[in-house]
Amino acid sequence: MTPVWHYGPLDALVWDGRSPIAWSVAETGPYAAGLPGDARAIRHGLAVALIRKLAGDSDDVRLTRSAAGAPIVSAPGGWYLSLSSRGAHALIGLARQPIAVDREVVDDHAPLWDMLTPTEADALRRLPALAQPHAWLRRWTIKEAHAKLIGEPRRIRPESIETIVTDPTHATATFEGTSRCWSRSIPDAIETIAQWSQP
Repeated sequence: MTPVWHYGPLDALVWDGRSPIAWSVAETGPYAAGLPGDARAIRHGLAVALIRKLAGDSDDVRLTRSAAGAPIVSAPGGWYLSLSSRGAHALIGLARQPIAVDREVVDDHAPLWDMLTPTEADALRRLPALAQPHAWLRRWTIKEAHAKLIGEPRRIRPESIETIVTDPTHATATFEGTSRCWSRSIPDAIETIAQWSQP
């Protein structure tokens, strides 16, 4: 199932009732206007708005957190939520199956080679030097999303997760299971969604 990448108002969101959703939204933009509190509370409010949109305007939306700090949709039932925030933008993932998202701001910093597997490092070294930072950052978003999908990202060393990049959009990540990943590059960021591969 291909995810739906959405930018803009929720009124314009078209959903097929099955595909995972990734809503990229400014935490200080018009869709956050009127939401009270700090950045974390605003992300909470935006996530609630997305859940209400997809769950049929349910008034009873409750979010909690796992012991590792991951957001959990307590009500309505049957929904999985993931949040990532960088550069005053949030990426909100919502699906009927476990989902994880990551968003990183694009920069030109050199790759952190020690966070790659030997196979990943070899693949990056074959790229032109100017392409390496972007390619490294994409792999980093894949690793982060996969670690969040497992549920305890802080206990997992990044170099333990093996990523295989298939094309500019598709990839897989493997560590304690395999996830399918979709990435999207926008001018200032790379955003990635991860969901478990079906057997």
